[in-house]
Amino acid sequence: MSDLVIIGGGGAGMTAALTARKINPRVDVTIITKESLSYSSCALPFVISGEIPSMDDITSSMEAICQKSGIKLVLDSATSIDTKKKVVSTERSGLISYDSLIIATGGRTMVPPIKGADLRNILTLYTVDDAEKIMAQANKSKKAVVIGGGAIGIEAAAALVGLGLKVTLVEGFPHVLFRFFDDEYLAIIEDELKAKGIEIILSHFVEEVMGKEKVDAVKVAGKEIPSDLIIMATGVRPNSEIAEKAGIKTMKYGILTDWLMQTNIKDVYAAGDCAYSRSMITGELMLSQLGTTAIRHGTVAGMNAVGESVAFEGALGSMALKIFDLKVGRTGLTEREAKEAGIDVISGRAKATTKAKYYPGHKEVDVKLIFDAASKELIGGQIIGGGAVAKKIDLIALGISKHATVEDLIGLGYSYTPPLAPSHNVIVLAAENAYRKMKRAEEARRRRF
Repeated sequence: MSDLVIIGGGGAGMTAALTARKINPRVDVTIITKESLSYSSCALPFVISGEIPSMDDITSSMEAICQKSGIKLVLDSATSIDTKKKVVSTERSGLISYDSLIIATGGRTMVPPIKGADLRNILTLYTVDDAEKIMAQANKSKKAVVIGGGAIGIEAAAALVGLGLKVTLVEGFPHVLFRFFDDEYLAIIEDELKAKGIEIILSHFVEEVMGKEKVDAVKVAGKEIPSDLIIMATGVRPNSEIAEKAGIKTMKYGILTDWLMQTNIKDVYAAGDCAYSRSMITGELMLSQLGTTAIRHGTVAGMNAVGESVAFEGALGSMALKIFDLKVGRTGLTEREAKEAGIDVISGRAKATTKAKYYPGHKEVDVKLIFDAASKELIGGQIIGGGAVAKKIDLIALGISKHATVEDLIGLGYSYTPPLAPSHNVIVLAAENAYRKMKRAEEARRRRF
């Protein structure tokens, strides 16, 4: 009998285990996973590109982590859950009973039903094994096609360009990263990709993969594109089947939980890529399959599974990406998403530099802030440029979570020194731009009466 059993040892599962042990060092924690290594899949594109020298640099032994932390490790696959008897069945290790259970089974890459998708040299990018296969094939290839223009697709394409391959990126939406940024920033991102030699095909899906035993070309938009390697970066599907079979409530693919990360079954929690989140802004269900969400899910589930009562605040989809020389970040709702949700918005945009303009090495940074026009509260932000993009996105995300208004951001107390920051903060400048638009809108309404 374990006080807490966790199925899955990825970001959510390991975080839950370590958190539970910190909260109550006496608790007996067991992790069931078939993975012998602990790593962040977000690092894989940078190992492929050579920016991180070795796979050893991003991996750690699950056994060593668990031994150091007093966690029992079962290297096996969970096959079923009996929530009435409170036991988990495994392939080789028999039945493992629990008081509390956390399902952190992650996800798997989705491969669309394209004709020829079973040919050799069609790979995905989600695991260490995936990355090693890509590196091995890239060394024998000259041309590659990446299907999917999300974060993983873009990072994979950039990695292959770094290895000297000619890369074509195919995206069915009108833009790459379509769900994450508004159009004016997407144009800048696409220009950067094209400048580095990536051919982009938008608003089209791959019709067929051509070849006999291995890939020779893909057919898209009425033409054939020669390719030695295809990377499918078409999304991640939650591994929720074990939960569904146990009578745990799911919707479409993901596991449903409450704000405590508890499922409809008492003492059973879910966390990470297999579980739904709710938007912090709209309260709507969403899949937020990001490493930071998995960690927060795991933290909340790990605490509550051993007796705490902590709520998951909701997801903002905060992310930062390095696209060649360009750094981009986003959080909250885009202007497009806000309008689809029925929220009237006013946005503010400003450009500044990362350091004082006269200080060597300064770079431009471009910020867009999105406010609810009625409440004047911050609901989204996007950044593109150089410098510490991630830190600024984190600050914007904090503002959203604290219901900061445009006036709050205008009054932000910030630091300044020429080597590190300019005298005018770009977030404040963007807020001031939005504030002026709000005042003009108010004046226009008054003139109607």
